[in-house]
Amino acid sequence: MKKIAVAFLIVGASWMANAQDVKNDSIKTVSIDSLKETVDAHSMKFAGLEERLATSDATLDKVAKVKFSGYLQAQYEMYNYQDNIGPGPSTKEVPVTNSFFIRRARVKLTYEPVTGAVFVIQPDYAFDKVTLRDAYVQLNDKWLETFKLFLGQFNRTSYEVEFSSRSRELLERSRMSGILYPQERDLGAKIEADFQTKYAIPFKFQMAVFNGNYGEGSLTNNLRDVDSKKDVMLRGVYSLSFPSKGLGIDFGAHTYLGNTTVLQAGTFSDQNNQNFTAKIGDSFQKRWFAGELRVFYDFLGGMSFKSEFIKGTISGEKGTTLSPIANSNPSFNFNGIRDFTGYYATIVKNIGKNNQLAVRYDNWDPNNHLSGNAVTIKEDLKYKTWAFSWQYFYDENVKIVAGYTLPINEKSTTVGGDYTRDKLDNTFTIRIQAGF
Repeated sequence: MKKIAVAFLIVGASWMANAQDVKNDSIKTVSIDSLKETVDAHSMKFAGLEERLATSDATLDKVAKVKFSGYLQAQYEMYNYQDNIGPGPSTKEVPVTNSFFIRRARVKLTYEPVTGAVFVIQPDYAFDKVTLRDAYVQLNDKWLETFKLFLGQFNRTSYEVEFSSRSRELLERSRMSGILYPQERDLGAKIEADFQTKYAIPFKFQMAVFNGNYGEGSLTNNLRDVDSKKDVMLRGVYSLSFPSKGLGIDFGAHTYLGNTTVLQAGTFSDQNNQNFTAKIGDSFQKRWFAGELRVFYDFLGGMSFKSEFIKGTISGEKGTTLSPIANSNPSFNFNGIRDFTGYYATIVKNIGKNNQLAVRYDNWDPNNHLSGNAVTIKEDLKYKTWAFSWQYFYDENVKIVAGYTLPINEKSTTVGGDYTRDKLDNTFTIRIQAGF
């Protein structure tokens, strides 16, 4: 009986052992297969995640190449005269002696898809329209690391014109810059060379070719050239630096070589105010030469002196509402040729970290050959203008500006009217500028 029991125990143990082995083998087989499936599934998930991350990285890479900047200038103005600038002229019965005003509202988009290729667009927003200020392609020389090519619409190559309105110490540019370079920009191409980075030579050179009629006539005439002739500008600047003395000096020169083509026959006046008849297609010079000097001195917080002198010949053609002219300069709106001289001198002084004072004297003589009562039209009157400015930098993005502009015109009883004395045209402005 005992032998039979032992035999049963041995058989039972053997069967249980075999069963356990089969079960274990089944578990092992299922676990390995499941593990393979799980790993493959996760691999697919990770692959999909990598694809999505790669797409996100590509998108982020594109976004990182886009830069936005801009600024808004809102101001309050007070006049000692009757203002007639705006959607409609004021009247003597209801004079406008103060006003709120949006001077500039601009957003600048810069996109660099690949190193050395830059696209720039900058519109200006007014209450009634949007105008395009800058729109150009910039290609940087990646071989010599010296040259840049610009093609499109951009600033003319003058220091005061190229110095951004966002950073300028005074409220507006000088009178001569506004007359010689209406709207500051033009359509064309420019080559710029900077010999500092590659050759340690502190010299910068610019050569630009423009249509020559942007800012003249109506905006619809600014889209293309109106006479097929091109205007040329050249500019060179050399910089000296004396770090031990806290002194830096920039000096340079530029020239403008252009023309005014007569688009409407009529009577013109020459440099001596002598009349002559011009026919359609006649061409008159716009040609001037300029010198510039800037001194920066680290004295009690920093100060600078800036000056430009320009002399040459300017010409223009008169346009009216009934008879608009495509190349009529709004600041030189008469049929004439004139030899002119203009210059300005500006002193800027930092007061501590948050305040800055600036004073500028600018002189504009549109007709070097006539003065006083010999002047017969207001456009030939000489102007001396004082401009004062105090800036408080609230933070690195916001500043408050208080400025006063005091133009003093040449007197002429021949011109008559307001110009028999110094015309009332002073302006006091409080401006807040916010940028990003």
